[in-house]
Amino acid sequence: MKQTCLILIFSFAFLCHAQLKTDSLPAASAEFPNDSTTDKNSFSLNGQITGWTIFEFSDPTHTQAAGRFVPVFTGIQHLKGSSRLDFEASLNIQGALHFTGIKFDSATYVFKPYRVWLRYAGNNWEIRGGLQKINFGTARMFRPLMWFDQMDVRDPLQLTDGVYGVLGKYFFVNNLNIWLWTLMGNKNPKGFEMFGSAAAIPEIGGRIETPLGPGEMAFSTHFRKADLHTAIPAIAEKTYINERRMGLDGKWDIGPGIWFEASVSMFEKTDLLFFRFQDMWNAGADYTFPIGAGLNVTAEYFRLHFGNKILKEGTTVNFFGSMITYPVSIIDNVSAMVFYAKETGKFFNYISYARTYDNWNFYLIGFWNPENNLPIGIKPGGRNLFAGKGVQLMASFNF
Repeated sequence: MKQTCLILIFSFAFLCHAQLKTDSLPAASAEFPNDSTTDKNSFSLNGQITGWTIFEFSDPTHTQAAGRFVPVFTGIQHLKGSSRLDFEASLNIQGALHFTGIKFDSATYVFKPYRVWLRYAGNNWEIRGGLQKINFGTARMFRPLMWFDQMDVRDPLQLTDGVYGVLGKYFFVNNLNIWLWTLMGNKNPKGFEMFGSAAAIPEIGGRIETPLGPGEMAFSTHFRKADLHTAIPAIAEKTYINERRMGLDGKWDIGPGIWFEASVSMFEKTDLLFFRFQDMWNAGADYTFPIGAGLNVTAEYFRLHFGNKILKEGTTVNFFGSMITYPVSIIDNVSAMVFYAKETGKFFNYISYARTYDNWNFYLIGFWNPENNLPIGIKPGGRNLFAGKGVQLMASFNF
């Protein structure tokens, strides 16, 4: 039913696009359409077409050839005063072919909504409902506040699935702002979640961000019913337990940029789990050295812990990450990332070269990693595209 509705929306979009072209305004981004104060109403159809190939130098070799099409239909309708309605409807159409050596292995495809939301907004407030991206926090690589997305610092396109829900924001004149949200219908695990959620029971939460000196600090909270059956099939379906989540983050510019981010999940006591707490902590800094066009260096420390006490006992993993970026020219950029897992003593290495034109982006990425994955950009059930040693070639066209 959702797919049928979206197809109808895009058919309508093509018809409207020709008629409304003279009044159209360029969208500021796929996530946040144009919020210009002009009183013109607009509709636009744009999107992104991406193709890539990954070669894994294993024995035997593994190859993936894939493509993604994300058409985006956006519009804005100005109402009385400063209020307005705007919307986005987009699809994720993706396919991939997998080969072992020269032998065809398998084919996978995705055809699903990417974003479908409607927003009612004024000068200092907004309410947005539907399938949308909700993300926040200050960390760059390892993100304890990756509660509702799967953003991966290694992905040059920064694409992620959304969540179904309603999000409201209010912005005060002193830059303090408040977020409130209700989510429902998101039964699969999100972000760092080990368990899915009760699909028919709302999840609720909020966030407050406030200026603090030369930076800002924020507190976030969330409550949901976790469904243990989604990760432990031996347990009966609809086995729910309460999960309360709290997060704290802050960032400041004191010459170098510094930040921290923390999240603690507290589960209802039950004999079905070997832990009651899941806590994550991150501290990081970055600085741009006056070398050439500017060499930016970022470093982060990340700690993930499961146990019956916060910080103590249980199971702990520690990661150290660093990222270096340098603009070779106006259209060329190089970057490198190195991650170290303390418990295993293993390194994860990435190097990337990017060239950008008006509508085109080209990427060449090399990686040298263990077979296991990192706790960033987690996609439950997804294929680890950066396992082992290999290279990735990618081209993306934005229209």
